[in-house]
Amino acid sequence: MMLTKENKEELREIIPKIDYTPALLPEATKDMVVKAGEEAVRYGFATLDVYPTWVKLASELVKGTGVGVLVTIGFPHGSTVTEAKVAETEQVLKDGATEIDMVINIARMLEGDYDYVRNDIKAVVDCAKKYGRGVKAILEVGYLTDEQKCTAARLAREAGAEYVKTCTGFGPGKACLHDILLLKETVGDKMKVKASGGVASLEDQLMFIRNGADRVAGRGNILEQLESIGVYSSKDI
Repeated sequence: MMLTKENKEELREIIPKIDYTPALLPEATKDMVVKAGEEAVRYGFATLDVYPTWVKLASELVKGTGVGVLVTIGFPHGSTVTEAKVAETEQVLKDGATEIDMVINIARMLEGDYDYVRNDIKAVVDCAKKYGRGVKAILEVGYLTDEQKCTAARLAREAGAEYVKTCTGFGPGKACLHDILLLKETVGDKMKVKASGGVASLEDQLMFIRNGADRVAGRGNILEQLESIGVYSSKDI
């Protein structure tokens, strides 16, 4: 089904679940963050996603709007030491972050050092809990076999993460229905699932949501599609 402006029910189902990510680019300047913030507020997306350097700015941009500030930790490869991830988490929460997405230690996962992976996630989760915030554990599924994806999801669950998330968008692979179904089957109702990485369209987002995803990533291509069908703000739906 190709969505149009008339699919108001479907659009209302999608838009509040979008983590908006155009500011997650290495070249994202202050002006780009401001523009992304204005767009996130105009549509009522779930969050504006930024790097740690822009958290204070993002927090001011969305203040009082209901849009959250999502910050990426250990991004994009997850290889920083646990202590650095915790320090980064502490700082961005002080600066106004409302949600944390952290990349698991992919190399340790591939080594089979599951205690390290679990403890790494748990340290960030414990830090976020002090501020009443949740954590999405990014599994970077493009590096993993199906068995490893399930193992990583279970480790995230054991560590207390709120979500498992498919990809950063900077590694191999992308969000796909197979992985959403696999992760949802693995974590059940114990955790939520986020579809991220190469999400191409509103139709993709709707498919992921209706098959178990609680959040979906969205970059500028999603905004372009909304505008192309005549939806320019939340008022249009």
